[in-house]
Amino acid sequence: MSRLLDAPGRGPAGSAPEPRRHRRVAAKTRKRARRTPGRALAGGAALCALALAACVLPQVRHELRASFTRLPSTYTELYFTREPSLAHGEIVAPLTLVDHGDSPGRYRLRTWLTTATGKRIGSRTDTLAPRRTEVPVTMTARLSVAGGAQRGSGPVVVHVALVGRSQSLHFTLRGTP
Repeated sequence: MSRLLDAPGRGPAGSAPEPRRHRRVAAKTRKRARRTPGRALAGGAALCALALAACVLPQVRHELRASFTRLPSTYTELYFTREPSLAHGEIVAPLTLVDHGDSPGRYRLRTWLTTATGKRIGSRTDTLAPRRTEVPVTMTARLSVAGGAQRGSGPVVVHVALVGRSQSLHFTLRGTP
């Protein structure tokens, strides 16, 4: 026979044994395959232990309780409908209020302007009375900047707040007046 046919792994199918190196690699692969379920089981047990330990912490328990408990849904949305802008010497701030509650109430909405130095240049208070809940009520607050801000004094900040509540907004207008 020729040398090629005498070499291990060569020749007719199944006639020659595998080289030693191939047998060792195959044996290691079989050992890894046997160890994998044990590692997966140990990893799963460690993950369960970690989750159980996290549930013992008060902060985690609070978040879990809050996510599965029906919380009160009474709240009020207040947002700018569009960006406030400067038009004809006054700041125009389009606002929307949405009452999410059992019955609509009356809301006092205070709008004021401040300069970059903190000087208040204009203020107004409006009353909004939504007729129904879940229905947006829009309004436009107009505040004059003619007398209060000097040209080149920097940005003007538009502040909006619901009187007696925690909701408030602010928006900085650059390059005004």
